[in-house]
Amino acid sequence: MGLFDHLRAPKGKVWISFDKPTFVEGEGVVGKVNVQAQEYIQSLGVRVEARVFENYEEMVWVRVEARVFENYEEMVWVTLPNNQRIQERQHRQNVLFSRDVQVTGPNDFGSGPTQTFPFSVGIPPCRATRGGATVENSIKAVVQVKGRPDLTGQTQVAFVPPSSMPQPMQGYMPGGYPVQQGYGPPGYNPGYNPNPAYGQPMNPGYGQPMPGYGMPPQGQMPQQQVVQVRCKYCQSLMNQNSANCPNCGAHQ
Repeated sequence: MGLFDHLRAPKGKVWISFDKPTFVEGEGVVGKVNVQAQEYIQSLGVRVEARVFENYEEMVWVRVEARVFENYEEMVWVTLPNNQRIQERQHRQNVLFSRDVQVTGPNDFGSGPTQTFPFSVGIPPCRATRGGATVENSIKAVVQVKGRPDLTGQTQVAFVPPSSMPQPMQGYMPGGYPVQQGYGPPGYNPGYNPNPAYGQPMNPGYGQPMPGYGMPPQGQMPQQQVVQVRCKYCQSLMNQNSANCPNCGAHQ
């Protein structure tokens, strides 16, 4: 190890991969810490640091100083008269939640394939305490290195409220769920008891028309249509079979 090697972080990369892109608020964050070393690293352990930050901006008073250059070589700081100050918008950050979880104990890493370590950490739902502030959910993976700066990798976690998650339809059973007893073909699920008469021929006469089906009810014979003609004398309509006109009584 060189003289100043203890001042620099080891060569390698550490990053976090989650089991899914988003989590429901209140749900545990599950993922893996991935470590890829490019040199020998003597680690004291791997941990994850869960943080919830509140980011906001506020106006602060700052003292103004003027810069005076002489011959473009020497710089002198000169304070303005009466300690003049102005307002400046500056970024601020509060920590709303903090939790560290030890993922693994002491371990040695060397050049080779990536090593993965599963983890799970809970992050409670947090809301901004100031108007216009934003909330940032962050997880940082830390490989603690003996006698040298740690190897770190940080990422943000996406949360959604429970009401925004799609709800299963009533009665819908996706694949992989247990099947109720008695459901499915024989041998598919214990307890299945098909109808003993299923597949057997029906009672005699099944499929045959019922007696009298399609016939008019008794006592209601269909009426035959009677041809109408006009009387030779008064031109009134009358039945063709009538001998006399019902209007004028003339014989036809």
